[in-house]
Amino acid sequence: MKRFFLILSALCIATLAFAQSSREEIDAHPHLAMPTHSVYGGAYYFEPIAKAPKGYEPFYISHYGRHGSRYEARAKYTTELVNIFKIAEDNDLLTAKGKEVKAFIDKIHAAQIGHIGELTLVGAEQHKGIARRMYNRFKPVFKRGSIINSRSSTYTRCILSMAAFNEGLKECQPLVETHLFVSESDQKIIRPLDDVASDYNHSSRGKHPQEWKGIQKAWLAKQDLSHATSVVFTDIDAVCAHMGRDKSKGNGIITSIYKRLAFIQNLGWHDRSLIDSIFTPEERHILYKFDNHSLFCAFGGTSLPDSNRYFASMEFLVDDIIKYADLAIEGKNSASADLRFGHDYHLLGLLAAINFNEIPMDCDYKDIDKLAEEWRGYQFITMASNMQFVFYRSKKSADILVRILHNENDMTLPIESATAPFYKWEDVKNYLNARTAAFKK
Repeated sequence: MKRFFLILSALCIATLAFAQSSREEIDAHPHLAMPTHSVYGGAYYFEPIAKAPKGYEPFYISHYGRHGSRYEARAKYTTELVNIFKIAEDNDLLTAKGKEVKAFIDKIHAAQIGHIGELTLVGAEQHKGIARRMYNRFKPVFKRGSIINSRSSTYTRCILSMAAFNEGLKECQPLVETHLFVSESDQKIIRPLDDVASDYNHSSRGKHPQEWKGIQKAWLAKQDLSHATSVVFTDIDAVCAHMGRDKSKGNGIITSIYKRLAFIQNLGWHDRSLIDSIFTPEERHILYKFDNHSLFCAFGGTSLPDSNRYFASMEFLVDDIIKYADLAIEGKNSASADLRFGHDYHLLGLLAAINFNEIPMDCDYKDIDKLAEEWRGYQFITMASNMQFVFYRSKKSADILVRILHNENDMTLPIESATAPFYKWEDVKNYLNARTAAFKK
């Protein structure tokens, strides 16, 4: 009976998470239309987590987190728009609203000069907040003198995220000992899809690049973004012609405008008025569906052809999690927490390897509209998204239990357990090994 109510509770949480349609959520929070550009926790609160079974206490944490909010990853994202608006202005192809948008795009571009790819203050605070909540939830892990080992991707934004996280921990418990590492030798663990599967083209998904992109192209041809383009430009086809582009590229221009206006929350700018004045709710939802489908097909979906080859490299990260957890259980790991700081698509790969009940990774990628409801990237992979494996032991039982938090909320696994969301570590370890082994076939 107890297990029944635990499962029922998990199903209720999953149902509540999707109580609103994606259209309703994006109407309320338009930046969500660009999932990986969304700020951490911006539209959601953290659910209360389950109490540990009687007699169990946390003693070790294994973690993987994406870097926090950053400046644009590439200068061309704003530079190209600045040039487009300059050409449109020179040829009298901007509406009054378009001139307003041009001034704001110029402002966004200027704010990021010299900071491309860097962590913003918003991103640093995200990681400090995660660290504080981790400490307050699992204080026994962070006793005086506890050692915290952290490893990072070689990208500056990840290194600074690691530093901010550890600063947040030290604010809570100054007497923990923090060790921070950035080494090329760790990159196949922190960035396995880069260092191990670097020959695998993420954007085209291996041997089948045309299938999902062809599906997108056919779907997009049926969508109407004409309202947004007419609000900004007097003649989008003429803008494309002056740039030497085919007129079909007009949708790409308006999409780029939306992305830049949605992205600014990562800089701490929260004005949505331009988005509301340019894009209809339907247009915002179209752009979400397109971007969400791209994210799923390029980095997240296990249902795509050849996906096993892509996700097989995640064994290095999974093996690292298992290795250090076992050492901690055996008393051979000096650290009470092992923290890792990397990137979005590696965290997506870990989600694919784990396959939580609440996060389906095997959805039908051929149905873009259905995917938009079943797999909402903005709930899974925002800036600073993270996963926490929290290990518990009891003096009265030999069983080590583990719970897994995704974005600080309890997740459930397709594993039998009388104490879900707490699972026997041996069961979870066997499950993870089986999952990564299956990807190699």
